[in-house]
Amino acid sequence: MTSELKLRGVPATHLILFVLMSAPAALFGQEVAPPAPAASQPAADAATPAPTKRQLEAAEANYLAGAQLLDRNDLTKAQAKFEKAAKLNPKNLDYAAAVALAREHRVTDLVHQAGKARLMGKTEKADALLAEAAALDPQNTIASQHIGSESAAPTFRPQIQTQPESEIGEPLRQRPALAGPITLVPDSGTRTLHSRGDTRDVVRQVVSAYGIRPVFDDSVEHQQLRFDLDDAPYGQAAAAVFQMAHVFAVPVDSRSILVIKDSRENRQRYERQLEETIYIPGLTQEQMTELRTVANSVFDIQKASIQNSSGTLVVRAPQSTLTALNLTLADMLDGGAQVLLDLRLYAVDRTKTRQIGTTLPTQFGIYNAAGEAHNLVVANQSLVNQAIAQGLIPATASDIEIALALISSGLVQSTLFSSTLGFFGGGATLTGLTATPNQASFQLALNSSDTRAVDNLQLRLGDRQAGTFRAGTRYPITTGTFTSGVSATPAQLAGVTINGVSASSLLAQTSTVTVPQIQYEDLGLTLKATPTVQKSGLIKLEVDLKIEALAGSSLNDIPILASRQFVSNLTVHDGETTLLASSLSKQESAAINGLPGLGELPGFQTATANKTTETDTSELVLLITPHVVRRRSNIIAGPRIALNMQSTD
Repeated sequence: MTSELKLRGVPATHLILFVLMSAPAALFGQEVAPPAPAASQPAADAATPAPTKRQLEAAEANYLAGAQLLDRNDLTKAQAKFEKAAKLNPKNLDYAAAVALAREHRVTDLVHQAGKARLMGKTEKADALLAEAAALDPQNTIASQHIGSESAAPTFRPQIQTQPESEIGEPLRQRPALAGPITLVPDSGTRTLHSRGDTRDVVRQVVSAYGIRPVFDDSVEHQQLRFDLDDAPYGQAAAAVFQMAHVFAVPVDSRSILVIKDSRENRQRYERQLEETIYIPGLTQEQMTELRTVANSVFDIQKASIQNSSGTLVVRAPQSTLTALNLTLADMLDGGAQVLLDLRLYAVDRTKTRQIGTTLPTQFGIYNAAGEAHNLVVANQSLVNQAIAQGLIPATASDIEIALALISSGLVQSTLFSSTLGFFGGGATLTGLTATPNQASFQLALNSSDTRAVDNLQLRLGDRQAGTFRAGTRYPITTGTFTSGVSATPAQLAGVTINGVSASSLLAQTSTVTVPQIQYEDLGLTLKATPTVQKSGLIKLEVDLKIEALAGSSLNDIPILASRQFVSNLTVHDGETTLLASSLSKQESAAINGLPGLGELPGFQTATANKTTETDTSELVLLITPHVVRRRSNIIAGPRIALNMQSTD
C-alpha cells in the first residue's frame, strides 16, 4: 500500500522539513509503537459526524490562508489557521500535517532566536524563548538539547528523554549529573590592605581578608613583596596581587583557591576549561574558517573546530575567554549589511535607409541605320526571301524597310533597334541614337528597423561581498590545432622496403588526426558588483560591466569579438537611481547616382539623380539603484573586552 501526502500552497522548502517530520521514528533510532488494529478505524470514523459543505469550504479557506502565512514566515498565525482548518474538517489528514509543520517551524525559529540572544549576552531572553519552544513541543529533541546545553554560566546537563513516570526506574531518576564550574564566593565590600613579606604570606593576607582560604602549590616561588591598596573589592585586589606574584588561582570550592605559578604549562594543566557549541548559520566555508582563525590567533584558543554542514563552531577554553569570544562574534555577525542592486540596461539600435530619385541612362551610342539594317538583312536572307515570295515584303523595299518589317513581325530580335531612342540625319547619313536598356528607373523606397532591448537585473549582496551575474552563451573559438600522424614522402622513401613491403605504401596507410584547441568565450552580459555600506548611510559601489558579442568578421578564421566594458567606483544614496554609462554612436552616409552637373544642382537631384541616405544609431544606457535591505550598526568600534593574558614563561 502506497500513501501519498499533499500540501497545497506550501513551498517546497517547507515540504522537505515536513517529510523529515513525517518519516518513521525508526529511521532516527527511536522505537515505534505498533499501529492500532485496522478494525477500529471504521468505528472511529463512523462516530465522527461528517462536516457540512460550509465547514468544508471554511476549512479549505483557512488552510490556504495558513499556507500563505507560512510562506511569509508568519508562523504563529499560520499555525492558528491550520488548527482551525483541522478542527472544521478533522478527517482531512493534510490539515493535521500542516499543523505539525507550522509547530515545528515555530520551534526551530524560537531556537534560532534563542541562540542569537545567547550570543548577544541576553541570557534571560534566551531561556524564555527556549522555554516557549519546549512548551510548544515537549518531545522536540532540538529544543530540549538547547535548554540543557545553553545557559549563562555553561553547565553540562545530560538530556533525558521525557517518559511517563511509570516507565522511569529508580536508578534513572537518581542518575547523577555533572556539575558546572565552581563559583568563588568572597566576602562583599572593600578592604584597605598593606602587607609586606614573602609571596605566600602577602597572597594569604590579601585573599583571607575577603574570607578566602588559599592553598599554595610547590611551583610558587619565594620572593619579597610590598602590597598597598586602599578601598578595593576582591576582584581588584586579587588581580593585583596575583600579577605582582606571577601566580594565578583556581577555585577548589566556593571559599578556597589553589594558587599556582603562572606559566603556560600550569594553565594548561590546572585551569578549568569549558566546551561550547556556537551556532553560526548562513556563512560560507571560507567565512567559517576565518572565524576559527580569529578564535585561534586573537583569543589563543587551540581547541576550535568548525562543522560546515551544520554551521557550528565548537571551542574549548576558560569561561572568561568564551565570554569574550561570544561578545566578539555577536558584534561581527550582527554588523553585516545587505544591499539589493536593481540594474536596468537599455539598448536601442535604429537603422533607416531612404532611396529617392530618378535613375537616367548614363551610356549612349550611335550607329548608321542603313549599315545596321543591311547587316540584319544579310544575316536573315532566307527569311527575307520567303517574305518577298509570300508578298509580305515588297521586292523593291529598302534594307531599312525590310529590317523594320522583320523586327515588327517578331521574326528577328535586335537589341540595337530596341534600345534606340531616335534617329537624326537622312539618307545614307541616317544615324540612330541608343541608350543602355533597363537603366532608367524611378526610386521611392524607405527601409527602417528599430531594435530595443531592456535587461532588468537584481543582485542581493552582503556588505563588501562581490557578486557576478552572467547572461548569454559560451562561444567556442579555435585557437590552434594539433596534428598527429606521419605524412608520406615517396621521393625520399623510393626503393625502401620493410619485410618486403614498400615503406611508401605503409606510410600511406597511416591516418592523420587533427585535434583542435578550443577556448570558450562568454558572449553576452557580465556584471560584477561589490557594495560597501558606509557609516553615513551612503553606498559605495564597485561596478564592472562587460558586453561582448561577435563582430561578424574574422581574422585568420578566428572570429573578432565586439566588446563594451564599463568599470567605475561610485558613491550613491540609498534608493537613488544613477546613470552609470551612456554610449551613443551615429553613422550617416549618402550616395548620389545621376548625370554629372545636373545631379549636383539643387532642385534637379530628384528628377535627374537617385539619392540613397542611410542612418544608423546605437544607444546604450545603464541605470543602477541600490537599496539597503539590512542595515548594520552605526558604531565605529565594537565593545572593548578585557582579557587576562596568559604568562609565556
